[in-house]
Amino acid sequence: MSPLRAVVRRGLRDHRRVLLTWGAPLSAMGALMALLWPSIEGSVDTLLDSYPDQLKEAFNIRALDSVEAYIDAELLSLIVPLALAVLGVRAIVRALSGAEERGYLDLVLTTPVARRTLVAGALVVAAVVVAAVLAMMTGVTWLAASVVGADPSLVILGRGMANVWPLAVFFAGLAALGCGWAHSGGPVLAAASGVLVGMYLLDLLGKLADAVEPLRYLSVFKYYGSAIQDGIDPVAFVGVTLTGVLLAAVGAWAFERRDVR
Repeated sequence: MSPLRAVVRRGLRDHRRVLLTWGAPLSAMGALMALLWPSIEGSVDTLLDSYPDQLKEAFNIRALDSVEAYIDAELLSLIVPLALAVLGVRAIVRALSGAEERGYLDLVLTTPVARRTLVAGALVVAAVVVAAVLAMMTGVTWLAASVVGADPSLVILGRGMANVWPLAVFFAGLAALGCGWAHSGGPVLAAASGVLVGMYLLDLLGKLADAVEPLRYLSVFKYYGSAIQDGIDPVAFVGVTLTGVLLAAVGAWAFERRDVR
């Protein structure tokens, strides 16, 4: 078995409960929104008309004429992207700086596993566990919507969920960059989470205020559109993902050159 495969296998084993601890709550939220849709479908247009145009633009809310659009507005505009970005960050921190804090990293490094392999394996694990949670959310939400006769499209729901994945990979890469220098997981988790919230707020303010709009280019959320309404932007999808990989590569470079406590 190759070192990378062994690292990934161990990381996935460490995250074997992720579908229960992360997937189940988020899937339950998606299912609840789908189950509520038939009861509010007739009045949602009136509610939408009462929203200011800037607010609708800020949260990318357009015509709520389908259960997919409702899920997009309620979950995919804020809750799911932030939650799964944090999940990606936690997966990286657990494997690198967190393992160093627990004294586990010293033991791992006595085996013939390069440090860059540990970083690469951690990034693969983060990407896989996020994808698994998104797949679970898609299936459960689609099933709930089908049960109540909301006529959901599995393809449209799936692409909306899949569009979250590059964001999670980006912030996982950012966490790997932090682990390249930090010996403790707490500061990395706090810093990456702070950047996550800061970028989200910067993008939100840029939509609300013209003076701040140019600063949106500093936020990765500028490149996160509504895949449910517009489809996946392949350039943004690949670009954000590769940026996350690049950040992780720089983190791996630093991780190889620092001491392990």
